[in-house]
Amino acid sequence: MEPHQPTIRLPETAFLNALQRSGLIPLPILGRAFANFSFKQLLTLEPLHLATHLVRLKLLTKYQAMQLLNGRSGGFLLGRYKILEGIRQDRVGIVFLAEEIDSHQKVSVKVIPSNRVSESEAFTTFLNEVKTAAGIHHSSIAQILDLGMLSGTYYVVSELVEAPTLDDLLIREGTLSVNQSVEIAGQVALGLAQAHAVGLLHRDIKPQNIAIYPNHRTKLLDLGLTNLLDDPWQQNTKRINLEEYALEIAHIPPEQTAMVDMDARSDLYSLGSTLYSALTGQAAFPGLALQSMAARQTSDIPAPSKVRPELPPFIDKLIGKLGAVDPNARFNSAMDVVSFVYPHLPAAHWRSLGVSLPRAETRPLSPKLANSKPPQEKPCNELPANRTLFSSIRKLFARSHAE
Repeated sequence: MEPHQPTIRLPETAFLNALQRSGLIPLPILGRAFANFSFKQLLTLEPLHLATHLVRLKLLTKYQAMQLLNGRSGGFLLGRYKILEGIRQDRVGIVFLAEEIDSHQKVSVKVIPSNRVSESEAFTTFLNEVKTAAGIHHSSIAQILDLGMLSGTYYVVSELVEAPTLDDLLIREGTLSVNQSVEIAGQVALGLAQAHAVGLLHRDIKPQNIAIYPNHRTKLLDLGLTNLLDDPWQQNTKRINLEEYALEIAHIPPEQTAMVDMDARSDLYSLGSTLYSALTGQAAFPGLALQSMAARQTSDIPAPSKVRPELPPFIDKLIGKLGAVDPNARFNSAMDVVSFVYPHLPAAHWRSLGVSLPRAETRPLSPKLANSKPPQEKPCNELPANRTLFSSIRKLFARSHAE
């Protein structure tokens, strides 16, 4: 028989009631955490004092404590994931740091607002893209691990990438070196080649979606999660004339603002725009959103050497081939980008990525290489969710059609 567990009785206060409703801390653990507090102290002490005590014991995060102190007791548990902190809000949803309850693995959870999935056709396309992206395992792409729905809230679980994004680096350093910019170009292009090979576009290549590790390895974020992006010309976009919105859409291709079909070359344009910012420290087409979108309809991305004259000629050629207004004047594929930048980095860099290309810039890719896929990698500490992701998607399909 198990030893008798003493009954734990907590005072009826707003904070303690919210804490128990949240489900964040099991009652026996909560009882041990407050073992040195008398019933009267729990009743009379300031909620902030009790919350701080739980944060110090690492039973609550600061984010959880602040939410509870503000009277919010829901939304901390999504299926088997515990929300720990808010990370960011982007054009699709809100991103949280979370923990898989059984394994304690840290993950990234994007919560999709209900208005983003109200249109069944758009939601079906979104589910298809999440399923496709989840099947891609590549060192330059953040892995999708799970997809779920709880009480009408849809969420996507991804590998947690604990590295600063390119926009963080640019804030700190102003511009990047030629070598690091070319490294980013090559690694992002390798990831895009994997996505494009299965018919998947990213649609939102920008500094905020490229993470850079200290060893210069890159990781592309949000692949498969951008189908629900708002139309940049949408009349109900209230932030259209705000500088913040202009920064968010600073790297979209001209065909996206012209509302015509996009293809793999659209992602390459956004990569070129991102590299221009990394090399110059400024947007290719500055100004508010409407001004910027109009400018990119008629002008190629300018040569970065106009801002930094010391840049080598091949950089201008790279940006010019990525950032042409006419998609037919761009690189035909992401692997063409890899082939172009390959001679400008040490062979050891490419070997570490599992890539072997001819060193001569003008030598064409062999048919064998052109049809090859980047190396497959297993994500570390793979969650059980990976094995059930597709069945989860099928259930969401069925549920969305039934509603």
